[in-house]
Amino acid sequence: MEHTALKALVFLLGLCLSGATAMARNFKVVNPSGVDATDIRSLVETATRGCRSDQERAIALWAYITRNPYYHWCEAREDPEGATELGVVVDPIAAFNVHGTVICYQVCDILANMAEAAGMRARTRGVPGHKVTEIFYGGRWHLFDAQHDCQAYYVADDGKRILSLDELCLDAAKYIRSPKHPSQPFYQFDHYGGKFWPWESREYVIKKFYPPKVSGTAEVFVPYVARGHTIHLDLRRGEKLIRHFTNQGKWHCPPAFYQRWKGDRTQRWVDKGPHDPRNPQNAYANGELVYEPDWAASEDNFHDGLYAGENFVLEQGQVRPATGKTGQVIFRVQTPYLIVGNPGELAAAGDSRDGAIFEAEFTRQDAAAANAVAVSTDNGITWREVWRNDQTGRRPVRLDLTNRVEGTYGYLLKVTLAGDAALGKMRLRNCLFYSPVPLPALQPGENEFAFSMEEGKGVLAIRPDLGDAAGYQRYFRELKDLKYHPKFTQHLSPVQGLGHAVVEVAGPPGSKIESLTVHGSFGARPSGTAGESAEILWATNPKGPWTSAWKSEFTARNDKWRWDHSVDIRLKAPAEKCYVKILLRRRQWMSLNRLRIHARYVSPGRPLRPGGVTVTHAWTEDGQPKSFSIKPDLTGQTYSVNTGGKPIKNRSITIEVANDR
Repeated sequence: MEHTALKALVFLLGLCLSGATAMARNFKVVNPSGVDATDIRSLVETATRGCRSDQERAIALWAYITRNPYYHWCEAREDPEGATELGVVVDPIAAFNVHGTVICYQVCDILANMAEAAGMRARTRGVPGHKVTEIFYGGRWHLFDAQHDCQAYYVADDGKRILSLDELCLDAAKYIRSPKHPSQPFYQFDHYGGKFWPWESREYVIKKFYPPKVSGTAEVFVPYVARGHTIHLDLRRGEKLIRHFTNQGKWHCPPAFYQRWKGDRTQRWVDKGPHDPRNPQNAYANGELVYEPDWAASEDNFHDGLYAGENFVLEQGQVRPATGKTGQVIFRVQTPYLIVGNPGELAAAGDSRDGAIFEAEFTRQDAAAANAVAVSTDNGITWREVWRNDQTGRRPVRLDLTNRVEGTYGYLLKVTLAGDAALGKMRLRNCLFYSPVPLPALQPGENEFAFSMEEGKGVLAIRPDLGDAAGYQRYFRELKDLKYHPKFTQHLSPVQGLGHAVVEVAGPPGSKIESLTVHGSFGARPSGTAGESAEILWATNPKGPWTSAWKSEFTARNDKWRWDHSVDIRLKAPAEKCYVKILLRRRQWMSLNRLRIHARYVSPGRPLRPGGVTVTHAWTEDGQPKSFSIKPDLTGQTYSVNTGGKPIKNRSITIEVANDR
C-alpha cells in the first residue's frame, strides 16, 4: 500500500506530512473512593468530596498534600531554564505526579492553585525565611501551611475558626507550643529537633517565622497560577506502560542543577537522587514505556502508531520508500512523566544512558540507498540526525537517545528511507521518572479500581524555550514589536507601547483541536504600573477575529516582579488549527518570560478490539510475588483485587495494549 500526503501541513512551523491518522486515546486506572490526581478538576473534586463548607474544602485540599509523603530532595524544577526561578514547578498535577517534591515557596503556590480551582480566592505571604498560603472565605483570610516540616493550620480558642497569618503572629507561641485544637498533622517532624534542618522545631518557627512584628507587615503576593499538565496515558497497539513503585536509580539532574545545589547544606543528598533522608522509603519511582508494534501481523498496528509520514510503502511488515522517492515515517513518544536515564558524572553534560533506547532492523542494499534516524524535541520544528547507515545488507541497530531527550515529556523520531532501503522491526523503550504516591496502590484486603479509556482523545504540549537566544523565534508564527533580552526576567518585551507574539497550534495530521490551557509567566514592575497589561487571546484564523481569554492590568499590590497565570480556552467547534496571541502593553517594564500550551484534540482512527487491553497489578505478600490481571471492558469497568490481610509491598501496575493479529 503506497501512501502519499495530499498536502503539506505546517505543524508549529515544522513540516510534517501524513497519509494516515493515528488514534489517540487516554487510559486511566484509579481507586474510585480515593483522590484522582490525574488532572486539576478531578483532583479538586475528589479531594473535597463530601465537604459542606469552604473551610472544609480548604482543609481537605491542605490535607491532600500534608497527609501524603510529598517531600524528598528539594523543590521541583524543570528545563528549559531549570536553574532559574522560571524552572520551579507550581503546576499541582506535575508537582504531585512527576516530582513529588514541594518546598515552602513552591507548595504555597500549589495549594493556592488548588484553592482557586475550587472556587476560592487565595494568596501567598512571605515571613522571615518562609512562605505560606492564605485562603479567603467567610469574609476573612485563613492561614494554611503545607510545608513538610511545619505543616499546620491554627484554630482559634473557639475550636472553629482558623486564624489568619496576622492573627497568629500576635501570639504565635500560644498556638504553636501547646495548641488546644491542633490540626492533623501538626508539626509532624518537629521531634527531630533540628537534626536535619534547624527549622524542624517549634521554637525555631515561633522565633524566626512568626514574631509579633510580622503581623500586618508580611508581604502579600498574587499566587502563581500554573495549570495544564495532565496524566494523559496515550498508548498504541503494541505498547505498554509499566509503572513501578520503586526506583531503578534513574533520575534527571542537569549539570546546571548540580552546580547550583552541590554546595547547599540543605541539598547535600543530591548525589543520591531524590529521596527523603529522614524517611528513605519516601523516594521517587521509575517506569518503562515500551513500544513494539507488530507490523507484519496487521497494518492497523503500524497506522495506530504512525504520527506522520510521506512517500512510503508498507509491505510484509517492512516500510520502504515509494518508487523513486524519499520516504519518511515519524513516530511520537509521549508521556506525562519525565524521560530519564542513569546519570553518570552529575557535573558532566551528556553522560546519561539507558533511558531512551531505539532498536530496529534496517536494510540497505547498495551505496545509493539510505537509512537515517533523526530526533526532534520541539514538536517537529527542528530535527537532529542521530544516525546514518554506512553499511549495506540487513543490520540490527540499537541507538541510545538518552542524552538527546532526557528531561523532556516526549519526542518525535523520524526515519528517512531512500533507494533500495527498508525499516523492519522496531522497538522503543523509554524510562520514566515520577512520584509513586498518586499511583493506584493496593492495600491489605479488598481493593476496588475503576478502569476507563477515552478513544480519540489526545494532548499536545508546546513548551517554547525562551531562554534560547539563538532559536527562540522558531516557536512563533509571528513576533511584532517585541525585543528579546537573554535575561530571564525580561525575555520578550515591547520596545514601548504594544507588542505581540503568536503561536500556531496544530495537533497530529487529521486531528482537530477542542480546547487548550495557556500558561504565561510575565515580568512586571513590582506593585504594578498604570497602563501596563498582558493579555491572552485566541482565534482559529491567523488574521482573527481574536477572542480575549484573560487580561490583567497588574495593578494589585504585589512586591514581586513575576506574575503567572493560566487560562482554559474551549473552541466553539473543533478546528484543525488554533492560534494563541500574547499581547503586551509596556510603559516601563512588561515582558513574557515563559509560555506553556497544552492543547487537547480529537483524532479519528480505528478503535481497539474488545480484549485488546490488559491491566496487571503486581505485589509481594508475605515475601511471595503475586499478581492479578484483567482484560477490562473498553467502555469502562470497576473491578476488585483481593490481597491477604498481611502487609504487602506494591511492585508495579501495567497497562498493555495488544497488537492486532
